[in-house]
Amino acid sequence: MPPAVTLTPDVCGRIVHWARRSDLTALCLTCKALQHEAEAKLYEIIMAVNIQITFRACQSIISHPRLGPYVRSFCFIPESRRTQREIPEQFWSTLQRALSRMRSLEYLFLQDPAFASSWVLSDIPHIPFQLLEARLLFYWDSHLVKFLESQNKLKSLHTIDGPANDPTLHLEAGSLSELRVFDGPLAAAEHIVHVGSALTHLQVVLDKNSEADVLASIPKLFRLASSLRALSILHLPEGLAIDAFRSITKACPQLRHIGTIPLPLPRYSYRFHGMLMAMHQLRVLEVDVTSWTPPTTGTVQRAIAAEIRIYAPLIEYICFWAGATRTLWAVDGNDWSCHSESGQHSQFDALWKTSC
Repeated sequence: MPPAVTLTPDVCGRIVHWARRSDLTALCLTCKALQHEAEAKLYEIIMAVNIQITFRACQSIISHPRLGPYVRSFCFIPESRRTQREIPEQFWSTLQRALSRMRSLEYLFLQDPAFASSWVLSDIPHIPFQLLEARLLFYWDSHLVKFLESQNKLKSLHTIDGPANDPTLHLEAGSLSELRVFDGPLAAAEHIVHVGSALTHLQVVLDKNSEADVLASIPKLFRLASSLRALSILHLPEGLAIDAFRSITKACPQLRHIGTIPLPLPRYSYRFHGMLMAMHQLRVLEVDVTSWTPPTTGTVQRAIAAEIRIYAPLIEYICFWAGATRTLWAVDGNDWSCHSESGQHSQFDALWKTSC
């Protein structure tokens, strides 16, 4: 009988490193030497859309204390097509208990189809982690506010709601001092801008109720003039485009990225070009040409891009949005190249986050 082979931690680590994720469960059952390494990788990133799978993962973390510290990223975004009713409270209470075991958690993405379960984050004394990034699709309520106030290392935040005019739901002064990236509705963005003065990347999502307020909000970005590098405004009405762009150039002339501005038709472009000349650091510009008739072709887009670069000579990328079609033009010297994709959604596009 051959002698038993002892696997060193280094060998186990190499095996797990090259293993497919689908094989990690089997490796956990192979031998004790592999179990530790395989479990660490299996639980390091939990991404799930299925309620039952997420529930069982949370139960395992609660039942086996060694598993919780492995989790660095936890994402639960339920499938909208299969979530036709509210998720049971038992699921959320189990998730809350599991979160209390994740002391190494840095990335948290949670969505409640009813937007009403922010209470899972309310047990502040038993929350052992400090997040770097959070995507929390809940209503903005007292539970969410207290949780955010407790996160001193948070650098990136996405929400779908804001405090509006309710002062009881405002963050305390000095909160989110490390926040650099924010993505959310105008009501939340206005408050975040007021609280945090070191934002570098900001995306504001407008809806029918906030369109009329955007022109009054843009000048307030002046307080971020020394730090803000990228500004993205989604669903900006075409009728407000010129006035909004003018306000942006005055409040934040140092921006390197601006989007998504409905591009004026050629007969009005002289006003747009004049404003571009004030943006001395602009590297990336996203424009919307959905309303243009006939639709812009590649040749027309290239001509527009070259013309824009006359007035913003440091520009490197120009992105054209036509409905769900995204065409990114890049310049190298005097040569332009493009890449076009259909079926895209501007709110999930990350170009604005990449500008530095």
